Amino acid sequence: MRDTLRIARHEWRLILKEPRFLAPFLILPLLLLGIQAYAVLSGPAGSEAESAMLARALLLMLAVLAPAAAVPLGADSFAGEKERNTLEILLCLPVGRGALFWGKVLGIYPLPVLVGWLGQAAIAAIVAQGGSMPEGFGGDVIKAMLLTPFLGLFLSALAALVSLASESVRGAAQLTSLFMLALFFAVTGLSHAFFAHPAVSAGVIAALAAASAVCFLLARRRFPALS
Repeated sequence: MRDTLRIARHEWRLILKEPRFLAPFLILPLLLLGIQAYAVLSGPAGSEAESAMLARALLLMLAVLAPAAAVPLGADSFAGEKERNTLEILLCLPVGRGALFWGKVLGIYPLPVLVGWLGQAAIAAIVAQGGSMPEGFGGDVIKAMLLTPFLGLFLSALAALVSLASESVRGAAQLTSLFMLALFFAVTGLSHAFFAHPAVSAGVIAALAAASAVCFLLARRRFPALS
């Protein structure tokens, strides 16, 4: 566990030092927060139901788009090492293969989820500050915040698997982005049912957890073969 955390901390330092990795974390959440703040501060242009609909849509968009920042990080995690010819050096480190693999994955996962949670909490605060918290909106916030880490987990697992199977960062990012785009339309298409029916939200989360487990299993099996 200590080796896993040490590798993960190294990955986090690299992310925080590199602006091109930080940009996707900040631009989209700030844009969505700006939309919500404008809708609240510019006055009630529509009914309370319409305002609640906008807030729910933005909560769900953050649940998808913030974890999507795992895509460029995951693409670079293994394919980037192969491009830079540093993967063999990593495999020679005095740490277990499992610790190396999970350390790289843990380097992808937390930051996108944290940004998503902060953005969702900020949207909830903006709505509450406007003085018109819709009935049941607190439960919707909880559902969206619960969806965020599972989407982040799935995208991290998928990005790691595609990165291991790709020879370049660009190829890995493009392929993973296609899956992410399909996932975005699937989740947004289920948005009403996700918030309205607990069975749908539970089913979506369970499906993401199962898909994440499959992707991690395939990626973990592929990782030793790279040596």
